[in-house]
Amino acid sequence: MLAIHAKRGVESTLERVFNNAGNRFGSLEFIWSGSTAGIVFERSKRSVNAKIMFPAINETSEISRAKFNNLIGYALHELGHAWFTDNEPWDEARSQYGGFVANLINGLEDPRIELKVIQSGHASNSRVLFEDLANSILAKDGYVDANDLKNVPFLLAIEGRRLNGYQINVPNVIDDAPWAEHLHWALGQARYATNTQQIVDVAIELYKRLKQDQERGGEGGDKPEPEDDEGEEGEGGEGNKPTDKPDGQEGDEGGDEGGKGEGGKPTDKPSDKPNDKPARGKGQFEGGRNPEPSEFIEDELSGDVQSGGDVPNIIKPRFETFTWG
Repeated sequence: MLAIHAKRGVESTLERVFNNAGNRFGSLEFIWSGSTAGIVFERSKRSVNAKIMFPAINETSEISRAKFNNLIGYALHELGHAWFTDNEPWDEARSQYGGFVANLINGLEDPRIELKVIQSGHASNSRVLFEDLANSILAKDGYVDANDLKNVPFLLAIEGRRLNGYQINVPNVIDDAPWAEHLHWALGQARYATNTQQIVDVAIELYKRLKQDQERGGEGGDKPEPEDDEGEEGEGGEGNKPTDKPDGQEGDEGGDEGGKGEGGKPTDKPSDKPNDKPARGKGQFEGGRNPEPSEFIEDELSGDVQSGGDVPNIIKPRFETFTWG
């Protein structure tokens, strides 16, 4: 199909989802510009204002049905963050522990919010779309090495989705990892998490366990590199930050986001040991694959990106806003 029809199809599909589900949205914008995919949102107890961003594309280019479905799956994933992610504990953890812990949160939170979307019934085919998106990412770039510490967040994002019941088209490699026990623990705890704060608690504790293993030399792992006090804080760097980290701050209207809750509380609380900040400088925690689907969507559309105005958009402006009362 032409890209212009794909764009309008994504927008109208999401409009229909919210109308059918009776969601209260102050506004929902679709922004097709630049080269970035992501979401920005503000959530209150009564409404959500969200902007979903896609790269600018040449509206006369052809978009395959699989790519179109992935765009819708990605949009639903991002709206899952708007509905169910509380940004404040995520931001606090990033500030205190750095980019690797932020990515661990991302890898554990993504399966949780996707399952919440599926269970909500907001979009009847969301499970299939999420499953196809995950398998498309793996088909494009393959899976990660279980022994590659920096890619633990990506591995958690895939294996958490497998636990959601998705048919994942690569073998489960967790048991090949020297830290398999910790990964199984984290995924098990994440299954009981009812909000982002609990996911943050699990991610911090997992980081402490992985870091302790590395400081001991690990099971078959290398000893950690020495600290470099002149290096940058944290491990993430630009390549390691979730690119579509939502900006929402308020808790979920249903009350199960934004606080610790009781029912699904992780049973193994993070310890309060000193010196838990990540080692400075480069190390084994740096530079892994982004667990968010954003970079995949950006790459998928890179060949269709609007090229300096050589081929004009058929319809302008490239901002579409839907408002529901």
